[in-house]
Amino acid sequence: MQYDTPLTASGQVLTELPMREQLRRGFKDMGQRSLSSAKNFGKVGAIFAGTECCIEGFRAKNTLSNGIAAGCITGGVLAAPAGPQAAAVGCAGFALFSAAIDAYMRMPAEKD
Repeated sequence: MQYDTPLTASGQVLTELPMREQLRRGFKDMGQRSLSSAKNFGKVGAIFAGTECCIEGFRAKNTLSNGIAAGCITGGVLAAPAGPQAAAVGCAGFALFSAAIDAYMRMPAEKD
């Protein structure tokens, strides 16, 4: 339903339905996509948090490099099915994003 526009054949059928049925189908599709997104977000969060916790426990330190390493491992694991180049890019991208967020969160609070 995502690409059902009035210009496609399935979109023509959809526009001929009563408004209530159109809304019902739209909300059903939105619910299915929301559940899928929630599962993916949970998977990413679980891999990252679990990896960071293991690294922090192993090193017995709470440093910025823990998040960077966890980000690299998470990005690599998630992109691994697409091949080694994708895993390397996923590793670098997720590590960079993790470093930026972690550095921002560790900034000292401003005092008024």
